[in-house]
Amino acid sequence: MKQVGFAESHARAYLALLKGHPATGYELAARSGVPRSAIYQVLKRLDSLGLVNAVGKKPARYVPLEPARLFELMESRFSSSLDELRSSLSKLESAAAQATTWTLQGYQTMLEQARGLIGGAKKSLHASLWRREAEHLADPLRRAAGSGVNVVLFSFNSLPEGAGRLLCYGIDESKLERHWSHRMILIADLEQVLVGGAEETEDNRAVLTGENALVEMAISNLVLDITLYGQRAGADVTGVITGLTAHLAPVEDLLASR
Repeated sequence: MKQVGFAESHARAYLALLKGHPATGYELAARSGVPRSAIYQVLKRLDSLGLVNAVGKKPARYVPLEPARLFELMESRFSSSLDELRSSLSKLESAAAQATTWTLQGYQTMLEQARGLIGGAKKSLHASLWRREAEHLADPLRRAAGSGVNVVLFSFNSLPEGAGRLLCYGIDESKLERHWSHRMILIADLEQVLVGGAEETEDNRAVLTGENALVEMAISNLVLDITLYGQRAGADVTGVITGLTAHLAPVEDLLASR
């Protein structure tokens, strides 16, 4: 509840009431751990939000909004608030809005941004990643693949099934960790890339960018890995390479016409 915006005291009071109701403020203070000096202010706030209701007087007893209705109410309010925010921000222009490269600090921040990038892809997703990160991102990758996005994943490890076309060597993760640290490249629609470290630390660093030069460098790196995979595994990766290099300079044609 705290993760979706509830203050701890509000969450404690609502949960205590959900477990046993109707209840007085005095009873709720004892059950929830919210101090008696604060419980009535907490209940007043919950009442104003429509999450509890007072029944009777002297003393008032409270009943909670059932969880199903709570979710409906929150979804409606969040959706409305997001729509208003989207409309308001679209009317604003600032220098910050022109920035196309963001530094991502921390492992969880990197994963959250990766999920957002995957969810926003319209045509294609190409990635080079380790199994651990692939498992964290498996659900959004499967949803993307299921919605018609062309998902291609490369890894030196094995990868979760159902997350698109998998090009992987199957090397045990623990053995590879003796030589390399976890890193990830994630390219959405050949226009945006998330690239950098993928270590489970708060100081892990990655970048999310739409800068053409950085996107093309990430694509070239992935093309090399997939080309070598095709040679080593005897796999036909022509279609994947063609899709990745479609908007890069046609080096082979330029060499042939030299």
